[in-house]
Amino acid sequence: MAFIQSLYIGKVRNSAILNNETRIIQTTPRISAFDFIFPFEVEKKAEILQAISVWYFNKTKHIIENSLIGCLDETHLLVKEAQVFPIEIIVRSYLSGSLWRLYEEKGATAVFSIYGVMLPEGMIQNQKFEKPILTPTTKAETGHDCPISCEQAAQIVGKENWNYIEKKALELFLFGEKEAQSRGLILVDTKYEMGLYQNKIILVDEIHTPDSSRYWYAKNLNLSSPKQLSKEFLREELIKILGKPENFKENPANHPYFSDKKVTDEIAHKISQRYIELYETFVGNVTPSEICNSYSIDWPIPKNIFNEYMDSATMPAKILVAGNGGRDFSIYSSFTKLPEVNSVYCAAGKRNWFTAKYKECPSTNVSDIAKFAAENSVGLVIAGPELPIAQGISAACQEFKIPVLAPSLGCASLEASKIICKEIIISAGIKTADSTIITWKKLKETLHCFIENGSSNNFSLPCVIKYDSLAAGKGVFVLFKREDVIEALHSIEINLNEWESLSAQINAPTYSKKQGEPCFLIEETLSGEEISAIALCNGENFRLLPIARDYKRRNNGQTGPNTGGMGTVSPMQLNSQLREQIKDSFTKTLRELVKRNMPYQGFLFAGFMVDKNNTAWLLEYNCRLGDPETQVLLPGLQRDFYTELYRTAKGLPFLFPEKSGTAFSHDNLKRVFVVGASPEYPEKSAARREVLIPENNEFSELNCEFIPTAIEPDNSTTGGRAFGVTATALTFEEAQKNAYIAMNKIQLKNSDGTLSQPHFRTDIAAELCSYENSK
Repeated sequence: MAFIQSLYIGKVRNSAILNNETRIIQTTPRISAFDFIFPFEVEKKAEILQAISVWYFNKTKHIIENSLIGCLDETHLLVKEAQVFPIEIIVRSYLSGSLWRLYEEKGATAVFSIYGVMLPEGMIQNQKFEKPILTPTTKAETGHDCPISCEQAAQIVGKENWNYIEKKALELFLFGEKEAQSRGLILVDTKYEMGLYQNKIILVDEIHTPDSSRYWYAKNLNLSSPKQLSKEFLREELIKILGKPENFKENPANHPYFSDKKVTDEIAHKISQRYIELYETFVGNVTPSEICNSYSIDWPIPKNIFNEYMDSATMPAKILVAGNGGRDFSIYSSFTKLPEVNSVYCAAGKRNWFTAKYKECPSTNVSDIAKFAAENSVGLVIAGPELPIAQGISAACQEFKIPVLAPSLGCASLEASKIICKEIIISAGIKTADSTIITWKKLKETLHCFIENGSSNNFSLPCVIKYDSLAAGKGVFVLFKREDVIEALHSIEINLNEWESLSAQINAPTYSKKQGEPCFLIEETLSGEEISAIALCNGENFRLLPIARDYKRRNNGQTGPNTGGMGTVSPMQLNSQLREQIKDSFTKTLRELVKRNMPYQGFLFAGFMVDKNNTAWLLEYNCRLGDPETQVLLPGLQRDFYTELYRTAKGLPFLFPEKSGTAFSHDNLKRVFVVGASPEYPEKSAARREVLIPENNEFSELNCEFIPTAIEPDNSTTGGRAFGVTATALTFEEAQKNAYIAMNKIQLKNSDGTLSQPHFRTDIAAELCSYENSK
């Protein structure tokens, strides 16, 4: 019996992968442009797109086998489930679209550096090439694709596979070009996708449709303004109304222009006429229904089940992220890349995060955030940092019946109280460091005694001291020598009042509150390598995000003071023994919490120390995504992550409970994140400085994303770890190289007008690069 294994939501197409090597593809009447879905549908569009693809699949099967099995109805296909290559093959015959914009702004050299294609100087817009060229991109399930060269594409799919793909793509294009010419049209450019099915490369997705291809009328061709017969018509209309897409300050789909139904009906009708005209130009008098009927087959699963799963996988149009740090920006950014998400609110929204889907929520109080979400029809709230979780944002949102991803106050004690967390870990039977509970009064006496006498009862070095409650990342001290003890004591005495004030703001239970005085843990020191494992938990079920490594110390070589994190890398490759230990730790913890009648729903962050015997020791839990781990984890995650996140927030079980304990789907690209901090961080408070960064396209050419962790709308810094750069590549070495090229382009402008360099470590991912080079 066929059943659904995974889901995909696109701008125009949705699909479900079944367990029998097939996939159901649904084509919708949605219309998108510049990565935005617009608030109107186009009549006949879905039927026309599917019929043209089916028509072309049949006409090109002599060139390459395709994925089509049959039509379930006029808008649903059943296809072979191929292992799709993570690239899109774009074949171009004219200098137009995004390639022209790059050429116009940066010149032929930039085109060559990105695509490996050398174009002549002095070309004009829409000029024809001597012969078609290939400009492939990576294929992102969510968000933007990244342009790559043919050489890089060959690295991704293998040289032999690429040679075949390149050959067939050109054959398909030339065939499509002749078909267009015979009908008075010009095929300007198009995209193809291919994959492996039973060890053969086959053609998948759509082919030569007005959504995947650009067509012009050949008659009376005016290169400065060719008449469009494809989705490019909508893009041109939008540019007339809204200006160039790179200048969009808000989601163009939210523009007041589209609030008038008379206007949207007129635009939709014009687009529909273009689709119908193109369809009739190619196919003639045969209707889409007749084409589909000639390939008709039965549904492999009930259609209503398919629709129910699609509803589960579709995110709400409006989402709110509580938090405004680097982690929270990455959460915000990841949801803006989902096509169906219209707006993402940030609380409190006083950061330079302005993208077209950005919305501001002025509140910080959890009750006010929940009220704001209700008043603005927000469909999902996600808590980023620990404070709103420990203050009870889960209960506040539930009062308004708003789905919220945040654990309950009882579960929040796993982070709000290191002593309660340690007790739960021990009760669950998980390997962890030995520890002793001590009050502040007793700890102070013990540390003074050690400093003065060189020894103290029940205290020896090395050890770790941890403040029980929240301390904004400053409450952990790793002690190896007498100077470390002096520094730790001094830091606690300076900061304890602030920590206690922070603890008073939270509602989650802590050990210290029960005792009526501040308490600490003294732990044995564990040696080895740290790794960060994060799971999305839903009762006793959980799914794992990729494994990351954080670099806590300020300076190279893991030296200098502890920080909130100076960089991170992912995905770390672990052997099966380690993976099983990590899974076992989450399984035991979740069962222990269920046994205590406090099932966990939300992100659970586990910090592990791996010793020389390959044994993972659990250091502690946090009740959230990590910072800076999130900056490298979320960009590569796929639709199953968002589906299960949303269901967890709604209080529903996982859609795929049989996958509990497994990793979420991921693009497997390597990511390196480097933090840019103020020069004085973390010794003293950072002065405000203006951040001077290059244009975004300089970062995108390096496959880097600028992360504005603590930057105000006026572009000034508001904290020590002010920003960072995430680089994505096929290897850690390439990602690291690009991250540092980008970081070296950034400067800080002081209040007196002088410039200074941000502080950043230059050895993030160094050991992984060395390992790659040694293979």
